[in-house]
Amino acid sequence: MTRLELPFPLPVSACFENVPKVGRRATARYREWTNEALWMIKAQKPQKFAGEVSISIGLVAPDKRARDADNTLKCCLDALVKGGVIKDDSNKYVRRITVQWIAAGSPCVVLINDFEGSAA
Repeated sequence: MTRLELPFPLPVSACFENVPKVGRRATARYREWTNEALWMIKAQKPQKFAGEVSISIGLVAPDKRARDADNTLKCCLDALVKGGVIKDDSNKYVRRITVQWIAAGSPCVVLINDFEGSAA
């Protein structure tokens, strides 16, 4: 098992913007979040996974606002791919993913295991 701490992920709506005559691109805020996440991953020297994985994400909400846990997945999974921890975030490699809210601790903790088993 590999345990990684990441900054609290941005919602998908804060990750991309439409730019006239350019198209869709990452926002400055998302690029900054990604840069911070990649440095954190590098500093933690995680195991690399080439095959199928199960991922569990624990989140500590930074405030009392209502939030959608599924809105946080894109940032986390993209950082794991860019950081070389997992090969790809498609269903070919990420076979199981869970997200839960926890009361206290690091803003975002990601646990990655080799996938074992079948669909629940």
